[in-house]
Amino acid sequence: MSTTGSGGTGVTAPNGHWAGKGMPEPPRTAGGVTLCGGCRALGACRLGVERERLDESGVAWFELSCPRSHEGGPDVAHGGWTAAVLDDCLGHLPLLHGVMSVTAELTVSFKKPVPVERPLELRVWADRREGSRWYIAGELTLAAGGAVLARASGIWVTRDQSHYARHAKWLAGQGEGTEGQ
Repeated sequence: MSTTGSGGTGVTAPNGHWAGKGMPEPPRTAGGVTLCGGCRALGACRLGVERERLDESGVAWFELSCPRSHEGGPDVAHGGWTAAVLDDCLGHLPLLHGVMSVTAELTVSFKKPVPVERPLELRVWADRREGSRWYIAGELTLAAGGAVLARASGIWVTRDQSHYARHAKWLAGQGEGTEGQ
């Protein structure tokens, strides 16, 4: 593995490519967490994901806690954090299989308030795959005791590295003040 980032962040980017199109492997923390563009400079997941792994059956497991900076009510995670971390981790399942994808649809069911700064676990699996579509589900629980806090399901669509170039080209054609065309 080659190290990226600066001075001991623990962020690594394995040599090689993924998504089958010569795209460099995304950087990961020492805990195996794939970092998005916004988290790369920090060298850690801003959402509080500390470890991720793929088990032998293809299920992804995440260890995390909601940072105090995402508190909504007293000692409770903001619902936006819960939705964001579910979106992020469900979307990591294809990444852990070497496939780049983007969220097409996400449904979140909030079961219980999520405490801040408490160990949580998230289990993520693919219900099925149809062509370029991954139908993914997950369950967020308290690490101690396993109480279910939230569930999510959605559709992720496989993309290649040209996806973002196409978006940039489309966005360049949208003038300032132009309503979503």
